Amino acid sequence: MTFGQPLLLLGALAALIPLAVHLFDRRKPRPHPFAAISFVLRSQRRTASRLKLKRIVLYTLRTLILLAIPLALARPELRRPGAAVSRAVGPAATVVVVDRGLAMRFADGQSLFEKARSEARSAIATLGPEDPVTVLPCGPDLAPPTAPGLDRTEARETLDRMQPAWTTADLGRCLDVAARVLEESPTPGKRIVVVSAFTAGSLRLETPLPTVRGPNDRRVRPEMVLRDVARGHKVLPNHFLADLRVEPAPQAGARSVQVSFTVRNVSDAPAKEIQATVELAGRVVGKTFLALTPGGTAQKSLTVRSEVGGPVAGAVTLTPDGLAEDDRRDFVVQVPRELRALVVDGSPSPVRYRDEVFFLEAALSAPSSPIRPVVKDATAGLREQLDGYDVVVLANVPAPLPEEAARLKAFVERGGGLLVSMGDKVEPDPWDARMGELLPRPLRLVKAAGSESGAGDGRQAKLGDVRWTDPLFAPFSGRGREGLLGARFQRYMLVEGGARSDGSEVLAAYDDGAPAFLTARRGRGRVLLFTSTLDRDWGDFAIRTSYLPLMQRAAAWLAGALDERETLEGRVGQTLTLRPDPQGAIGSVEAPSGAPVALQSEPDHALRAGPLPEPGLYRTYDAAGQLLAGSQFAVTLDPADSDLTRLDENQLQAYFGEEAVRGPGGTADRRVPIWTWLVVTAAMAFFAEGLLLRKP
Repeated sequence: MTFGQPLLLLGALAALIPLAVHLFDRRKPRPHPFAAISFVLRSQRRTASRLKLKRIVLYTLRTLILLAIPLALARPELRRPGAAVSRAVGPAATVVVVDRGLAMRFADGQSLFEKARSEARSAIATLGPEDPVTVLPCGPDLAPPTAPGLDRTEARETLDRMQPAWTTADLGRCLDVAARVLEESPTPGKRIVVVSAFTAGSLRLETPLPTVRGPNDRRVRPEMVLRDVARGHKVLPNHFLADLRVEPAPQAGARSVQVSFTVRNVSDAPAKEIQATVELAGRVVGKTFLALTPGGTAQKSLTVRSEVGGPVAGAVTLTPDGLAEDDRRDFVVQVPRELRALVVDGSPSPVRYRDEVFFLEAALSAPSSPIRPVVKDATAGLREQLDGYDVVVLANVPAPLPEEAARLKAFVERGGGLLVSMGDKVEPDPWDARMGELLPRPLRLVKAAGSESGAGDGRQAKLGDVRWTDPLFAPFSGRGREGLLGARFQRYMLVEGGARSDGSEVLAAYDDGAPAFLTARRGRGRVLLFTSTLDRDWGDFAIRTSYLPLMQRAAAWLAGALDERETLEGRVGQTLTLRPDPQGAIGSVEAPSGAPVALQSEPDHALRAGPLPEPGLYRTYDAAGQLLAGSQFAVTLDPADSDLTRLDENQLQAYFGEEAVRGPGGTADRRVPIWTWLVVTAAMAFFAEGLLLRKP
């Protein structure tokens, strides 16, 4: 017990006054017999015992009043330690370790971080004048603090500058750093004050506590003082986005996106009516509701439509709770942009299904296709201005005129795509003469592999060697390859063989080794040569299940849609490798708050960005400070950090030992004021005395 005003205890001597009065009243008078009052004396003997009890009670109450008043004025307090305490004797160098991990952002009216800041200030204020102190902010960017000193100003300024982090702090690592700092202090006593919410992820209980060098160079544990800012909570209730997957959904229509996410509830209570909102390009495009059981998870999937194509930024947001920072998750998705294709029909027919591009037009016009074809005959198509198109398809077209070939060459070199297919209108020599600079390889002659009429050797060709890892064929796997490998070809154009140095590649070949699909880079664009026909004249490929997805993918690939920058996603505290476009070199990266992100060049000309300081959308800029279109990327929190389950009392006591100083609300000792009860006791005694003195 301690007293705020110990000198006022001298007033307790007034409690002797009733005793003195009682002793004075006990003087025995000299007896004088008087016959007239004999009857009165006999009556008094019958009531003497009752009056004696009343006087004793009165003396006791008056003594209690005179004793309680000076004790109350001395302001006594009862200190109740949480466990057995091993205190430093004399001055003690103190390191105040303040947890600034993600859990400290939890708020229930006031954030735990602000409570921790207040607790740290209180810990510093209660130190003795000879106790040197320093503050260690415990976070991911941990740095040794200054040596403990007697000047409290620097410690308070460190507390004022601290900000909560976006990842879980490693308290074990911070305790090691604090112990090393204490070893450098000449003060004999050593103390570590830990201010934290003590979540399970912040402390690895299998790691032993640090020790410091003590007397005779013995390793001893410093005095540990725990200030728990979330005491009384088994778990800090929190629901959060545990997983998110966003991908294009062409089966649902152009520019459709499927958003699938998982929500987890870390709480002893159910979470009902949680609203989830999906945003694309700053516009709300979908909403749904979830109900979570205690400790449960729920999954939802929404199909939404974007107004624009290309890289689109979006977010999934939940109804905010105590930790609102993990209730939102940003993303960037590559929405297939709408492409325009000029389809030049070299062999039109009034009978639709016999038209050269009948099957191609149907494939490109399907609801799931991002391509909008414009079909024209050879005369009009080769004269068309190509500026508004992404892809040009020459289907069984006679060799273009020189000026038409020049326009096609310029179109491809600017970044356009060109698909060329064969047929009976394609003559190798004119094509090689006028289009040889664009074709992956020169054309030679038509080979008849087999037909119903018996031409050729009677055996129809099929695809044999396919480069499945190429973006053109990558989606075909498992049974999906059967439609491609099952196609039969009666005729196909042979091309010049041998290795070439112009960058041309064979993506697929027939079973006899003759190339079927060839590609070449020409300037910034691509050319794809298919050595058979796009209709049923030279084979049945057009009616195979693989035809539609392959034609759609080929057009998108030629337009560069499949080469769009890979969607990147990083984690807070980690680094991310950026591979900039040669036409748009990255000069700087900016975090959502506007803070610059460190960049480091790699040997392969890539850039390593990070550590990434916060969640949200990051933007990249060129050397001139101009925003690079489509280069933003999202950074998310680690879902494991959102599990705010706390270490219980037994675990903390087993780890830190029974000698650790602990107390509710984060105080080292619990101070229980008892002077107020003394005032109440005196008032009640005074009231009881008044009742006893009332005359009947």
